[in-house]
Amino acid sequence: MYSRRWTVAAVVVFVALAGLAGWRVAAARAAPAPAFQQSKGPINVHARKYSYTPSRIEVEEGDLVTIRFEADDIPHGFTIDDDAYRISKRAAPGHPVVFEFRAEKVGTFPYYCNLAADPGCKKMRGELVVRRRR
Repeated sequence: MYSRRWTVAAVVVFVALAGLAGWRVAAARAAPAPAFQQSKGPINVHARKYSYTPSRIEVEEGDLVTIRFEADDIPHGFTIDDDAYRISKRAAPGHPVVFEFRAEKVGTFPYYCNLAADPGCKKMRGELVVRRRR
């Protein structure tokens, strides 16, 4: 037969565990919503001699951004060199590239074509604008 001490100990452990489980559930309910928001996109970006359309992409901090990058005439690149993003994609005519990233850093980030298929490619510029979420 169980002694009274074991019974009391078992009840104390059970109550403690139940309280801990209840605290975890309450803490999970009280936790703030994550800063990440819904998806932004797909944003269609077309590259053709010697520009991007659109040349300005605007998103908010925390957005999951999906870009469909398409070259309309010759191969083109979509490159952002900032440490926060480090994006480098290449598309050829008829072969679009779809990629996504989380807009975690606020600011304006230039994008450009890093390919040398045509000297005019070096003129291709656009900008990604990430605004602080309100």
